[in-house]
Amino acid sequence: MDWLRWHHGAVSDDKWPLIARKSGQSVAVVVAIWAALLECASQSEDRGAIHDFDSESIDALLQLPDGTTQAVVDALSSGMHPRIADGRIVNWE
Repeated sequence: MDWLRWHHGAVSDDKWPLIARKSGQSVAVVVAIWAALLECASQSEDRGAIHDFDSESIDALLQLPDGTTQAVVDALSSGMHPRIADGRIVNWE
């Protein structure tokens, strides 16, 4: 079985409300998109990379308005402590 590691407290991470505010989305949407990003990174040949992540497909999958996922990805990629940098999940290793 394929799997990825999920840390206790990942859902209640205190950075999600800031990401939600920056992206104009709810914390629930941010957490769902984060989970999709982790799945993509886990399945990548270069584990941790999200080059194959398709924001438009995630919008469709989660039944979100167009551009929602990209707004969250952009928020995750900005700020003093980004969660995404150089097409990779930060601290994947």
